Amino acid sequence: MRITSEAMVLRSLDRLHTRLSRYERAQSELSTGRRILQPSDDPAGTRRALSLRSSLQAREQELHNIDDARGWLDTADSQLQTVTARLARVQELATQGASHQNDDVRRALASEIRQITEELAGIANAKHLDRPLFGGFGAGDPVVRVNGTWQYPEAGTTGAPDQIMRRVSDSEQVRINVTAAEWLGAEVVGTDADGAPVYGPQLLNFLERLATDLENGAPQAVLSGHLETVRTSSVRVTDGLATIGTATNRVESARARALDLQLTLRTELSQVENVDMAQGIMELQVQQVAYEATLQALGRALPPSLVAFLR
Repeated sequence: MRITSEAMVLRSLDRLHTRLSRYERAQSELSTGRRILQPSDDPAGTRRALSLRSSLQAREQELHNIDDARGWLDTADSQLQTVTARLARVQELATQGASHQNDDVRRALASEIRQITEELAGIANAKHLDRPLFGGFGAGDPVVRVNGTWQYPEAGTTGAPDQIMRRVSDSEQVRINVTAAEWLGAEVVGTDADGAPVYGPQLLNFLERLATDLENGAPQAVLSGHLETVRTSSVRVTDGLATIGTATNRVESARARALDLQLTLRTELSQVENVDMAQGIMELQVQQVAYEATLQALGRALPPSLVAFLR
């Protein structure tokens, strides 16, 4: 077969183009750190990388949910710890009231109990991130005072808990709230226009009655009976704290699992789409040498130009 000079030139240029393309790709892989520059480079690897990225996004959302849940739980825990301390003080005041017969002392004890009542109402209406901490999905205050009586805003309900959930894994959700009704209790405080019962927070109204009994000089037996109600209320608050503690443990456990899984996914994703740096550097050197060798061979094989021939 006869090979013309033109055919030899075209074939040489084609080889040079191929070498240049491989050299440029080796440069791109090394500069970007990625083995897959476009889906056609490795369709199966691209599909695997997309799946891994989707899982990573899910883990990141779970970690965001967990951080949000931890904020709610920590804030609620802090507030209920304060309630526990204030109820301990109420029990102390009630005990003193059952022992003292002096009216001035009793009025002073009643005044402090009323202050504690206001403080507990403020805690019940506390907010976190501009949302009621103990109000479930409600937007307003969980407890209100109407004509001197504490009641839940939605008349006719016992403050049925709105359970706020956060998804912390593919198959697990954790409740992150305790409602005011759960740690304040509920009792009927009146009736509405239709004769239906209106419910209010039992603890706040009980404290009001306790203060009134102290001011009115109620018998020791009555005041001693109030101590049992204080203990019952304390147990209810402690139950709320236990619920928060259990939820916090679950959230922390889910956080640890999510972080471990996130690390595993990132490692696997790196193995799928990232280039091995040592191998990439070696490949770049190989392609550089091959390209330069092809240039030299092309320079010797091509016929000299007219100008070079005339020289």
